[in-house]
Parts: sequence; C-alpha cells; structure tokens
Amino acid sequence: MKDQLRLLRDCVLNEIPAMVFQGGDSCAVEVLESAIEIYRRHGCNEEFLFDFQQMINDFKAYQKMNPHKVKLARMTQTEMELVREEMQKKGITK
Repeated sequence: MKDQLRLLRDCVLNEIPAMVFQGGDSCAVEVLESAIEIYRRHGCNEEFLFDFQQMINDFKAYQKMNPHKVKLARMTQTEMELVREEMQKKGITK
C-alpha cells in the first residue's frame, strides 16, 4: 500500500481493473472498514492488515481536518455519458 501510485499505474498499463477512493468521499471510510474485515476473515497477514488500517486512519484524519471537502462521490457529466454509452452498447438501457 505504500506505493499506491505505482500499483495504480501498473493496473492501468496492464489493463487490470482498479478502483480509487478519495479522502473526500463520504463513504470511503465505511467501505474501507468493511473491506478490512473481509480481508481479515479471509486470512490476510498482519502486515497487510496493519498497512490497510493505516490507510483507513489516513482517510479519517483527512476527513476530520477537511470536513468542507467531504461529500458523496459523484460522476462528472462526461463520466456519466461514457457509462450510459457503455450500457447502451451492452443492451442494458435504451
């Protein structure tokens, strides 16, 4: 987790699905806390769990220090149009 930018770059370059959570996302802490419990149940090692908890703590600290930046995540207009086009291509919507 220490080099998240490198990990994301590798995913993008190798076309591996990836997801990014931002500190200003009001749901991020809740999502990450659920994820760490899932990792714990599946037997992830203590180093991974420790590092993951540190990241959760960073999110909490950011949100506490920047409450004016915390809001529900939303797509941009362009992102919504791209998703809508993809859904139409797959026959999910008209």
